Amino acid sequence: MVFRFNFFENDDMEGSQNSDITTETSDINPKVHDYDSENISLLFSQWVEIRLPDDEKLYYLNNVDKGKIETVTEHSDLIPNIYEGGFEVWECTLDILRYFASHQEKFSFKKVLDLGCGSGLLGTYTAIHGAECVHFQDYNQEVVENFTIKNYHKNCEKSPCSVKFVSGDWDDMGDHFDTYDLILSSETIYNRDSISKVIRIIQNHLCPSGMALIGTKRHYFGMLLGGGLVEFQEHLAKIPELQAEVIWSSSTGLTRDIVCVTFKKTPSPVKH
Repeated sequence: MVFRFNFFENDDMEGSQNSDITTETSDINPKVHDYDSENISLLFSQWVEIRLPDDEKLYYLNNVDKGKIETVTEHSDLIPNIYEGGFEVWECTLDILRYFASHQEKFSFKKVLDLGCGSGLLGTYTAIHGAECVHFQDYNQEVVENFTIKNYHKNCEKSPCSVKFVSGDWDDMGDHFDTYDLILSSETIYNRDSISKVIRIIQNHLCPSGMALIGTKRHYFGMLLGGGLVEFQEHLAKIPELQAEVIWSSSTGLTRDIVCVTFKKTPSPVKH
C-alpha cells in the first residue's frame, strides 16, 4: 500500500477545501450501531483477500459506499477531526495480523477493544480465534456502518462472539468503553494529540493484567503530523504506571513497529 498522509499543499487550498469538506461530513456525536446478522446483505459485494501465515484468509470490502465522506476521501487518506482514514487498510494492520498468525495467538475468553478500527480486521481476527467480546470503534459512522460491520459479518457470520460497534470521537467514548484485556490499534498515533488520547484510553480502559498492542510507523512525516513510535515512547515515559516494549519491527520501506503497552507490576511486599 502506498503511504500518503497527503494534506493540502498550501494555505489557500487548505482553507477553501477544508470549509467545503467540513459541511459535507456527518455528525460525529457518539453512536452505537446495530448489528443484525440476519438482515445484512452482502449481495454484489466485492472482496479483497488477505492471506496470512498457515494459509488463513481474511476478507475486506473493496467496493465501499462511503456516503457523505466520499468527497473527503478523494482529497486525502486522512484529515484530522474530519476523516480519520477508516476506509484504508493500513500497513500496520497487516503487520499485527501477520504477527498474530505467525505466533498462533489465541484470545479465548478475552474482552477486546479495536480502537480506531477502520476495517475492523484486528478485532475480527480475535473474534475468529476465541475472543468472548469485541468492541469496535471508529471516528466516522460511515466507516462503521459501511465497512467495519460488513467486514466483520463476511468473516465472522457464525461467530458466538459478543460484539459492539460505536462511532465518534475518543474524548466522547467514556460511557461506551468498558475495561479490556486487550486493546488493539493501528496507525492511530500519527500526531501528538492522538498520542495523548490513546494513552488516556489505555490508562482508563485497560485492565491491570491486560495489554495494548499498537502498530505504528517509527516516524510520521508531513504537515500536522509529528507522531510515531519515538514520540509515543517519549510521552509514555512520563506516565509512571505504564511501560512499553517493541515486540516486532520491520525496516522495509518506512520503519514500522508493534509496541506492547502494559501496566507496571506493583512489587510484592517483602516478608520478614
